[in-house]
Order: sequence, then structure tokens, then C-alpha cells
Amino acid sequence: MFSNPLVDLNELLLDELIRGLDIIEIDNFQNWEIDHVTDNSKNVKANSLFVAIKGFNVDGHQYINEAISQGAIAIIGEDKIENNKDFTYIRVKNSRKVLAELVNRVYDNPSHKLRIIGVTGTTGKTTTSSMIDHIITDIVGSSGLIGTLYNKIGTEYLYDPTKCTTPDIITLNKFFTKMRKSKTDYLTMEVSSHGLKLDRVWGVDYDVGVFTNLSYDHMEFHKSLEDYYQSKERLFRYLAEDKAAVFNLDDKYTNRLVKITEAKIYTYSIYNKHGDIKAEDIKMNQNGLEFKISINRDIISNLGKMVHPTVLRLRTPLLGYHNIYNILAAFTTALILGFPLLKVKAALESFTGIRRRMEVIYDQDFTIIDDFAHNPASLTANFQTIKSFDYNDLIMVHFLKGRRGLQANRLNAQLIGKWAKRLNLADLITTRAEEEVIYKNKVLLEEEAVFTEIIRNKGINIKNTARLQEAIELALGKTKRNDLLLIIGGPGLDRAAELIREYL
Repeated sequence: MFSNPLVDLNELLLDELIRGLDIIEIDNFQNWEIDHVTDNSKNVKANSLFVAIKGFNVDGHQYINEAISQGAIAIIGEDKIENNKDFTYIRVKNSRKVLAELVNRVYDNPSHKLRIIGVTGTTGKTTTSSMIDHIITDIVGSSGLIGTLYNKIGTEYLYDPTKCTTPDIITLNKFFTKMRKSKTDYLTMEVSSHGLKLDRVWGVDYDVGVFTNLSYDHMEFHKSLEDYYQSKERLFRYLAEDKAAVFNLDDKYTNRLVKITEAKIYTYSIYNKHGDIKAEDIKMNQNGLEFKISINRDIISNLGKMVHPTVLRLRTPLLGYHNIYNILAAFTTALILGFPLLKVKAALESFTGIRRRMEVIYDQDFTIIDDFAHNPASLTANFQTIKSFDYNDLIMVHFLKGRRGLQANRLNAQLIGKWAKRLNLADLITTRAEEEVIYKNKVLLEEEAVFTEIIRNKGINIKNTARLQEAIELALGKTKRNDLLLIIGGPGLDRAAELIREYL
């Protein structure tokens, strides 16, 4: 998005820059004139302040000497280090939070001048965020979005396949500042558990926080479901009492979240009768969804506008019960932002979906659906949807979860095995998509092996492939008239639709 995570200053004195920070001790203080701030040693220039951060894979303290050799004159870090008095070392408790405070201060807190919606959860973040962005764009004319698929400001799209869903605080502040300059006031952000746990969004001023759901995922990072939950919880602890929190009342973790936030609480549901906004009388088929939305209480927007209880009917070409939840979350958020009820409804009905989210990419003599589902919750949502479709055999191409551990792939295999007969699964083709993925998503052979063993023990026909193109060719060769070809899994399949269109 912004290739150089470096903050340029105008010879700001060090004492002015660090004033008010939570500092443990300072070694060899000199009131240097600081020209740049960065947490990446490769971006250090003369007269830089380098902030050493302990990340998931890399510890910035290991790069202090490199930063000094490239011109850093002041260092902020958490560890005690030896200082030969060539630089100033400032020891703090949390380098990430200190960096956030520095950057927010230098950029004059641009997030406070925007209306920012943060969406978090295991599944539904991307679709819900895109729906909210679509509503705002449809009504206001311009909106910003930061998410898994791309980042955008108005009509300017920025895409980086190596990026994190939630960028670092320097990149975020540059993005916020660019939004301000373009006079774009609304921003919707996917807020990942990684971004929350690693304090990438510390100091971001959210107007609305949205919780979709929580289930097993990212255990290679969090190690436990409780740690995963605690990370998600941070978004709602950040919210002040004049902000709003939107919760899925059908998810059990909402019972905990409502107790820890100071924000005004709004809920949505399908099954829980106490939802402030509830879906009812649901009709679903291969052409989409139709259901009633019941508003069961006064919804007071952040601007003081009020929507009274009412019922309206909504039609959408989107597929699956999970998209009802996404619609309810986006609908509730839009009302909180103060947008007119009927305009919100019209915008949602005009939303046709996003790439790789239950996307029908071919529907003639047979059907092809492309879906990013990659964890038990999203796989279940997909299978619950397609089980009602009218087709003969199911052919599945699945990208394994690369570098996510044996358990993640074991659980996915067990789930596919559980659904195989109900879905009439005839052939399962896995791919490591070695020509497509970057290092962090490369599938390990032991991950492939544990998945394959479970599937074979279930008596399912399985073929493992190394390359995506091989998997696509094999799948198309097996797909017959009235069959359903399901392309399902994470980033290794991102070019699958493009390859398929070349063959058809």
C-alpha cells in the first residue's frame, strides 16, 4: 500500500518528540534533531529514530546495530542493551504502543478526523466490510476501505498480495492522511486478531466496532482459543462511551463482549429473539436470499438521528445463511452512522458480492463456485449453503492451510469427511499451489499428509497436486454436466477463476 514505512520529520528535537511517553529509562540522552522515525532497519536514514519492535517472526532488537550503521542516532526498545554512547537508547515497556503514540502525534491524529468502522471476527469480515463500504459509497459518493482483498480511497485501488490484513501504524497514518487530503471522510477496516494482539491499531479512533463471530482459527499464532478471543476483545475495549459496538447476538462470545465495552451496544440476530435487528421469514435458493428485517428498538445514530421500530423486506443475489449475518451487521452499522433507512436497503440490494466469497464464476452445463472458506466455520457455512443446490456430483479443489500447523488441516479434513456423503462428493483434489503462494502460505508436506490420511480413511477419492494449474486441469476433466465444481480454500486459489476462464 505504502512501500516505505518511514515517517519524515522536519528536524524535530528528541525531547519534544518523546515528551509524555511511558519511558522506563534513557541511556546517553542527547537532544538530537530527528529527521525520520521507522521500525524497519532497512529504511533508516541519517538522523533517524529507530523503534525496535518484537514481532511474530522477527525481533527488531536484533537489527539495532544495522540501524545505527545506517544513520540511526536514537533507538527505542524494550530490552536492556549495551550502549557504546554513540546513540541515545530509550527503554520502554511496549515499543509498539510508543511507536503508535509517536506516529499519531506526528501526523496530528488523523484517525480522529475520520469516521472509522472496525470489523473483526473469524468469518465475515471481508464481506461485511465491503458491504459497509458499498453502502457508504452508494449514499455519500466516496469511501475508504482497508481489508484482505485490497485497500482503496474513493476510486483509487491499492493492492499488495504480501500485505497484512491490518497494516502497521505508520502505514495506517499515511493512509488516514491521504484520505483527509482527498476529502474522503468514511473508512471501513478489517481488524485482524494479529493486528489487535500486536498493537498495530493502538490509538486508532474507531466510531463503530463490529463483531461478526468467533471460532477456531489462527492457532499457529494465538496458541489457544481464549488468547484469540482476548485479542478480538481489544477492539471493543478501545471504544469510548460515545462510540457504538455492533454484536452478533447468536454468537456465544457476545455475552462476554457486552460486559467489557463502554460503547453503546446494538445487536443483530437470526435465532435470538432479543436481537435489536433480526432476520425473519428467510427464503433461500440458488438465486439468492429474501427475508424480513425487523428493527425491534429505536436505533440512535452517532449523529443523533433516530430510526424507530419497523419491518422491511430485503432481496439479495447473495448466497447462504452466513450472508444474512453479514447483511445484518452492515445494515445495523449503516443506521448507526445515520444513513436513511430506505437508502441503506437499496444499497444492500444492489450489492452483488465480492471476489472469492461464494462467487459463481460459471453456470451453464455445470456450475463452478469459488469461495475463500478455509477454516471450520467458513467451510461449514459453505457446505450448509450448497447442500440445498440441485446438482449431480460435487468435485472439490481445496488449497491446504500452509504453515498453519497440523491441527488446522486435520480439522478441515475431518469436516470435509463429515459432509462428504451429504454433498455427494465424488472427487477431492488438493493443491499446494506452489507457483502461486508466498512463503508464509507455503504448504508443508506434513500438513498435506495429515489431511490426506484422514480423507482416505473416509473412503473419499483424493488426488494431491503441487501446482494450481494441474489441479484446475484435473478438476475440469472430472466435471460433467449438472455437476458442481467447488474451488475452496485460501490464497493459493486466488488465480483459480482466471485459469478456469482460460479453459472454458
